[in-house]
Amino acid sequence: MTHDTTAYHELVGELAAHAAELGGDLQRYIVVPALLSMLGNLTGKHVLDLYCGAGYLSRRLATMGARVTAVDTSDRLIGIASEVNKRENCAINYVLAEPTDLSAIEDSVFDDIVCNMGLMFMRDLPGTIAELARLVKLGGRFVFSVLHPCFCMPDACWVCDEQSRPLYRIVDNYFTEGWHISEMPPGVRGERAKVRHRTLATYVNALSARGFNVRRIAEPTPSHEIVAISPHLEVFTRIPPVMVIEAIFPYI
Repeated sequence: MTHDTTAYHELVGELAAHAAELGGDLQRYIVVPALLSMLGNLTGKHVLDLYCGAGYLSRRLATMGARVTAVDTSDRLIGIASEVNKRENCAINYVLAEPTDLSAIEDSVFDDIVCNMGLMFMRDLPGTIAELARLVKLGGRFVFSVLHPCFCMPDACWVCDEQSRPLYRIVDNYFTEGWHISEMPPGVRGERAKVRHRTLATYVNALSARGFNVRRIAEPTPSHEIVAISPHLEVFTRIPPVMVIEAIFPYI
């Protein structure tokens, strides 16, 4: 691996961590609750957290009874996650690896694989899915969240009123896949990061090509109670910001 490639993957890992852990209210009130609801009871399960970042979700999964293997491409973030976990003492094993080369892990060991807002940062989606298919048990699941591909794309933009409150979203060129800078609505805290837009069909077909079958798709929105305490999230009661997918390997 060249120095430039190493630097690129470390940057990817750190950007994924920003999206997952610095997303503020979007993560706290919409994304993570939807992921955990989709996962359900994790007691006694062996779970892979892909692109674990600084380890927040890994620790949540461990407190729910899972035995967690947390993977990231960034040595710095793995170090942070490990240091934090020394204080919390959760059942987590940290691995520094690329998502397309998880050869340090044996075949068919995970009941569930989770990736929170990480697939948008990957150059090689088919290669990543191929590795996950090798690692998951028969009947196991891959559950992941991504920015909603139908509303987040390079030529999309927010239209706001005179008080800078978002009114609606203009979308265009949905079929043009490529990198762009993510954009939260005005008033919603979140890191701007370079992410890769892929169509819904690209995600589903990449899963199907490796034997995964989509069982459920969630398009989470904030509850009325959440909007009452965080009114800047009201726009997401009309436009889903993310998509959460549960795929089975294989469906049985």
